[in-house]
Amino acid sequence: MPSPGASPDEDWNTLHAEAEQHGYAIGARLHDVAVPVPTTYFPGSRTGRSVYTPPWQRPGWREVERQIRGGFAEGVIVLDRHNISSDDDEYHAVIKHLGERYKAFVHLVIPEEPTTPT
Repeated sequence: MPSPGASPDEDWNTLHAEAEQHGYAIGARLHDVAVPVPTTYFPGSRTGRSVYTPPWQRPGWREVERQIRGGFAEGVIVLDRHNISSDDDEYHAVIKHLGERYKAFVHLVIPEEPTTPT
């Protein structure tokens, strides 16, 4: 699943190369067109507002779950964790849900940054 705001062709190439490198077969190419944390600017105005849509309310992620639930996919490859959610609790809930319920994997091309003790 490519980045919502990026060039799909560039992202597809990156995702495809990552899949090949790890021996994954690509069953479906899904693009989550809903940006996880978009900013909406109103025409003729200098104001904007942030709009957030949780992963399971976005068409792309609903389709990911449908593909996995239906046995058409064993997991999903995404560029980074922010393609799932920038919210830590929500991100971990998605990983847990897919892993525990479907035994599915989530592969990040750009790994999570390790947390450093403070």
